[in-house]
Amino acid sequence: MTVWTPVALARDIEPGTATGTTVDGDSVALWRGTDGTVHAWADRCPHRGMRLSFGFVRENRLVCLYHGWQFDGAGACRHVPAHPRMEPPKTVKPQQYRAIESAGLVWVAPTDAGGTPDVPGTAITPVRSVWIDGDRDTALSLLGLEGTGALVTGALDGTDVIAGIQTIDAHTTAVHVVAAGIVPADTVNALVHRLHEFRDSVSSVREAVAS
Repeated sequence: MTVWTPVALARDIEPGTATGTTVDGDSVALWRGTDGTVHAWADRCPHRGMRLSFGFVRENRLVCLYHGWQFDGAGACRHVPAHPRMEPPKTVKPQQYRAIESAGLVWVAPTDAGGTPDVPGTAITPVRSVWIDGDRDTALSLLGLEGTGALVTGALDGTDVIAGIQTIDAHTTAVHVVAAGIVPADTVNALVHRLHEFRDSVSSVREAVAS
């Protein structure tokens, strides 16, 4: 995994929810406890390998859907329903990543990663995440943006935007877009509509070629 990959808009990971994503080919579970802290773990329960992103959040624990094992924010197993009086082994922990929020995005990195993502120090307005059928170059060209890092800037229909670029696989790129500054709801809605048009235009071309 490369250092500091943007994986979602922060507002889209709501307290008490879990979801899955893919970073550099690795499946990652994202979840946020009711205390507001976001976590990123390998999407595999250390018990039987069930996807943790299929589980649910109870207070500040992620509960595996398969056998109900509960893990706290530090990854420690705190409860095994089949053996409620047993003290769970301390060695049973999911693989963890660093997860922080910056510039309105959730960022994930290996636990030994230092520092924080290099982001503009400006106010932002969340817009939308879209998944585009194409590689990074296709996504940037489509949106009229340029850049080599995980974060690119530019203008979309006259509005300055910041976009986190996440490679899902060789054929899919997620683009997490925020507007630079505080912009009105009408502008956000117009940007969302435009992003959907871009996304759908690539899908329509692929469907036409396939047919």
